[in-house]
Amino acid sequence: MPELIDDANLLAGLSAAASVDVEFANDPWKVLLVDDEPDVHHVLRLALHELHIDGRGLRLIDAFSAEQAKHELAAHPDIALILLDVVMETDRAGLDLVRHIRDELARRTVQIVLITGQPGYAPQRQVVSDYQIDGYLLKSELSAERVFVAVHSAIRTYRLMREQESLQADLQQKVRELDQTLVVLRESEDKLIRAQSVAHVGSWTYELASDEMRLSAETCRIFGLPAGTRGSYRSYLERVCADDRQAVEEVWRAALADGSVFQHEHRIIVGETLRHVRQQADLTRAADGTPLRCLGTTQDITERKQAEQELKRSNAELEQFSYAISHDLRQPLRMVASYLQLLGISLAEQLDDEQREHFKFAIEGARRLDQMLVALLEYSRVGRHGEPPTWLETRAIVDEALLFLQPAIAEAQAKISVRGQWPRAWVRPDEILRLLQNLIANAAKFRVAGRRPEIRVASRVARAQWRLTVSDNGVGINRGQIGRLFQVFQRLQSRASYEGSGVGLALCRKIAEHHGGSIWAESPGEGQGSRFCVSLPLPRESV
Repeated sequence: MPELIDDANLLAGLSAAASVDVEFANDPWKVLLVDDEPDVHHVLRLALHELHIDGRGLRLIDAFSAEQAKHELAAHPDIALILLDVVMETDRAGLDLVRHIRDELARRTVQIVLITGQPGYAPQRQVVSDYQIDGYLLKSELSAERVFVAVHSAIRTYRLMREQESLQADLQQKVRELDQTLVVLRESEDKLIRAQSVAHVGSWTYELASDEMRLSAETCRIFGLPAGTRGSYRSYLERVCADDRQAVEEVWRAALADGSVFQHEHRIIVGETLRHVRQQADLTRAADGTPLRCLGTTQDITERKQAEQELKRSNAELEQFSYAISHDLRQPLRMVASYLQLLGISLAEQLDDEQREHFKFAIEGARRLDQMLVALLEYSRVGRHGEPPTWLETRAIVDEALLFLQPAIAEAQAKISVRGQWPRAWVRPDEILRLLQNLIANAAKFRVAGRRPEIRVASRVARAQWRLTVSDNGVGINRGQIGRLFQVFQRLQSRASYEGSGVGLALCRKIAEHHGGSIWAESPGEGQGSRFCVSLPLPRESV
């Protein structure tokens, strides 16, 4: 027969009416009572009646064997405490259940308190040493006070262990996230280093208070320094070419004074050579405006400077070539034409009609060649000579172009209309004037015989672009030939019908591109007129 508990102290102060579980709305602690004696269950329920721990009540779950306890543990994974008998269906049923909970279920936080009436089967020292239990009570010594203390201590230990477990899980998650972030940062840093190396752009930071400058790997490479080198403002100036130091210091002091962006191009000394760099940086200031630190970039522009010098040399050679065209080549050509004319006059009475025609072709060829040389010279000078850019009222430049073209317009009896929105633009006036003259002159020249020319000059502003169009009702363009229009010395009409050097539209294209814009032509076909469109960017101030 199981041993019965008969202890007046255990029942002291407890109401016999309190034998019904009380449900709590704030998730009560789950306590599993495992004992094969119903009386023990009854007594424990009386002892734990209306007990609250940290604001939460208890939910008592009964199991009358170790096997039944296993089912309850599977159904309630959040059991906080087990009050466990040792001797049940077997002499070691309770201890075997402890092994099952700790080893097979791996539930380390659930608290287990042994309550045994036969300590010979579970000596206290042995079970505490060999089993992971959290309390030990003898049924013969049970009292409401001891049960209260054991349960209260076990539940709080469970709560603390669960909080620690949760904190540890959160910490592990944070560590995993930090590891992932570090991996991403390392990948980003590697990509930044590779990008800086490809672009020859390094970065640096400068702490003004400590006068310490940290250089990226690419910046160190540009300066011929070991990776990880740190410097100062003075050590940097020592590497700047002596002729450039004063300019660098002036720009730096101005940036400190007015808060502007520091940017400057200068030469640095790398070993026995000079290299060109472009420095650019932003300053971070304190609330009172005091400069704190500087984040900047260093770009190696040596190759660009070399290319610019080569371009200057090439332009100088082009200047010499242009001079040769305008003087050395044109002078003998004019002499040939002049002497042919004199020879034709002196031999006039001795020449027949065919010979006179030959003289005429030779003189005309020399004149056309001279015109082509002049046109080529004008083409080469676009963007290199002439007036500097300035603000221009575009409607006024149209009127000026029409004034110059008045004789040609009158000869063609052309009807001109000017309409649209004419903005102020930042352009080279002489080049825009030449562009307008060429387009309007072409519209008047390439007309259909017997048809009065109608020329429409229109302007509008759209999306920070100045759109200029010159339309006509002239000879039109074969769509398959539009691509040739803007090439040098390309003619779509015979020279016998229409004079010209074949450079005018190529000149217009170069002027448009020199202003950052574009030009194109549209036409339904031959004899159906055409439209030439120019699009030039407008500065923000004029939009």
